[in-house]
Amino acid sequence: MSYPHFIAIDGSSWEEHAHPVAIAWSMADGQIKTTLIQPEDDWDDWDISLQDLHGINPDTLYQLGETIWSVIRELENDLEQPHLYADDDVRAGEMLEKLYDACGRDVSFEVSHCRDILSDGVPEAEAMNYVPCDERVHSMLLAWAAENQAD
Repeated sequence: MSYPHFIAIDGSSWEEHAHPVAIAWSMADGQIKTTLIQPEDDWDDWDISLQDLHGINPDTLYQLGETIWSVIRELENDLEQPHLYADDDVRAGEMLEKLYDACGRDVSFEVSHCRDILSDGVPEAEAMNYVPCDERVHSMLLAWAAENQAD
């Protein structure tokens, strides 16, 4: 059985100038990949309350985060379809734009809301705001599997 590709991205804040700090996506076999994202030099937006929540600080991102090029390359290599589903498609689209803009590239796939393929089982985006990206992807996968009776 092939699963749809789900994505979730954690940001540095809820502000317009936020940048991605962590990303998670699912692959066609249902596995989830997640990584921290090393910020660009001009990405300086940071909300300390989110840091307290997810435990990620700027030093951790610089030390353990993957470069933007590495993240984009791995994401694109893992996708079998040029379509992703997110619990907050607008926010995911904004964060992907920020990633791709940093590399001078256009986003190479489409992002839709997960409710386009899920009838229930996934909380509203506001309820998921403070849940780490990998857990949000896992929730979407579980909801899809339950609706499609997948193992």
